[in-house]
Amino acid sequence: MKECPSCRSLYPDENSFCPVDGGRLIRSVQNTADLEENKGRRKIPPPSNPLPMRMTIIDQGDEGRRSRVIEGRVLDVGQQGMRIQTGTVETGQLHIIRDHTVAFKNKLECEVDLPNGTVHLTGFAAWYRPEADGIFWVVGLYIREMPAADRRIYDEYLKQLADASAGESAPV
Repeated sequence: MKECPSCRSLYPDENSFCPVDGGRLIRSVQNTADLEENKGRRKIPPPSNPLPMRMTIIDQGDEGRRSRVIEGRVLDVGQQGMRIQTGTVETGQLHIIRDHTVAFKNKLECEVDLPNGTVHLTGFAAWYRPEADGIFWVVGLYIREMPAADRRIYDEYLKQLADASAGESAPV
């Protein structure tokens, strides 16, 4: 997958230039082969309790169009993304994924309440699926941007989870 450094749109690997602004595309970290490579090598366990979060959907084509604040819970965390649960994937004619293609993803502005502070980030939904109960949705959220201070808080939290897990599995 490739990404335009100017408009941040995603395109298939065979594209070289952004059709929106003509910029040269660069390889995106959101490559499924990269994810498959690390499959089965879990370094960070999920939080023991889901973390409260809030998100707002922002129209990729018109950043002035924003959804209401949508409540959710973070079920799993990682360096590049998180798995969240929410009761809403569409509101006010805005959907978390604009048109189900790789190229057009609506932006998600999120706040996540970690035990060591609240962090703000922007990202997009890489995938979503309904849960078996039919009430909630599980969403794979790719983190695109996070302020440096929030990234330090987030990384510290990930380290705490990893350290706690390593301590539990260490031989006595």
